[in-house]
Amino acid sequence: MKKIISILLILTQTSILFADTLTFNNGVTIEGKLVKYDEDRLIFKVDEESMNDIPNEAVIFIISDENQVVFNNSFVKNVTENNIIVANPAEERRDKSMKRLNTLVFVICVVPIIVLIIALTTMESVF
Repeated sequence: MKKIISILLILTQTSILFADTLTFNNGVTIEGKLVKYDEDRLIFKVDEESMNDIPNEAVIFIISDENQVVFNNSFVKNVTENNIIVANPAEERRDKSMKRLNTLVFVICVVPIIVLIIALTTMESVF
């Protein structure tokens, strides 16, 4: 009988069902379960208590019958499960910014050098 009660208590414990932690850019964290993650949005299943802690500006819409919230990734820092990052929109944004910066540096620095080399070789062949 004690085993049955123990199993029932474990199964009713929401912290076991919701093992992921979502951290927003402003430092607020909520507990839940990552449902789906793509480039623009993140779907997170939350319990009723966590709904009060969610920043309104981060929410795209709520699927109320399933307790799922669709978040805009620009407000999400990361999602961890057992202290391991499983979704990291902030890192992806940083990577995208670095790619843009690298492209800009290439266009500003390398392209003029290539144009100058072509111009110099053309001038040598003229003289």
